[in-house]
Amino acid sequence: MKRQKFLETFLTVFGAKQIHWTACDENSIYGTVIFDTIDVNEKQNFVWHMTENKTPDEKVQCLIEYLIKNHLIDGDKLLIPAAGIEIHDMNNDTKTKLFDELFSIRVSMIDNGEETDCYFIHE
Repeated sequence: MKRQKFLETFLTVFGAKQIHWTACDENSIYGTVIFDTIDVNEKQNFVWHMTENKTPDEKVQCLIEYLIKNHLIDGDKLLIPAAGIEIHDMNNDTKTKLFDELFSIRVSMIDNGEETDCYFIHE
């Protein structure tokens, strides 16, 4: 599934080691992100309200991988403004579009059955 593959990359930014998928319907995907495979308390339930068809483009996933690989992100924040990040073979219009899409992603955390905080990336 496109949503699962995308979330595996996206949640890596926040330290995800594993993801256990718990439910999936047409409009949302649910799971538990595991941050430590030894300490069972280091986990967080989440839901992403996203359809398969509207899942961000593969290029956004590649952007996330680029940010991780080049140590341009710490936690949920870029270390330098997006405008200052040079990506080989990518023009500024494409880069702006991809960063805008990345910055719009919100994956809700679930605590005690309620959506509380969310995972997101910002400048």
